[in-house]
Amino acid sequence: MNFTKVALSATSLLIMSGPQLLAADLDPTPYTREVPEYAPLPSASGWYLRGDVAYNFKSTVDAHVDYPSGTSPSNYDMKRSFSPFIGVGYQFNEYLRGDLTVGYNQRDTTYFETTTDIWEAMANAYVDLGNYHGLTPYVGGGIGLANVNYDFQGPVYPGLTSGSTNRFEWALMAGVAVDLTPNLKLDLGYRYADIAGKDLYRNGDVTVRDDGIKTHQLRAGIRFNTW
Repeated sequence: MNFTKVALSATSLLIMSGPQLLAADLDPTPYTREVPEYAPLPSASGWYLRGDVAYNFKSTVDAHVDYPSGTSPSNYDMKRSFSPFIGVGYQFNEYLRGDLTVGYNQRDTTYFETTTDIWEAMANAYVDLGNYHGLTPYVGGGIGLANVNYDFQGPVYPGLTSGSTNRFEWALMAGVAVDLTPNLKLDLGYRYADIAGKDLYRNGDVTVRDDGIKTHQLRAGIRFNTW
């Protein structure tokens, strides 16, 4: 009899305390995983090398021919093309850098089916606008010299086989750099370049002149900090 009472009491106690024991085993607090905060890559400073490829949109060149009796417009188009650029630069601090670049651009034109070769040597300065999760937007500008050579295919004017001129050039840039490693950046940007106009040909009272070459480019390249 006593054994039966003890067994019944133990069973009742187990039934009553079961839900509490089960609830104690189940942690009501949901599991939360700590996500580390973004830490930007350390900014490299010093010298860097760069290489870029530019896509040149088609552009119209305003030109004219001056005769003793007046002026005749002779506008033409420069066709689309790709251009390589290389350069060396220096990162002064987190926000300011500069570089020297050399580029080559060969473009076909609708001016008597002429091919135009353009060599550029530019000094550029940039302002980096801060690093945002590995992205650094920037703006910049540059000045330099361009050698423009028109390779005329055939006798356009008597005695004219080519026209090579050295000209002043200026440019504006904007883009974004993407951190790949502390020393390597992918550079994606836009560039507007304006090459001054110049006389291409002069024979007595006849002068052929373009009024400048304006180029819109999309560029992609790599910047590598070496020191």
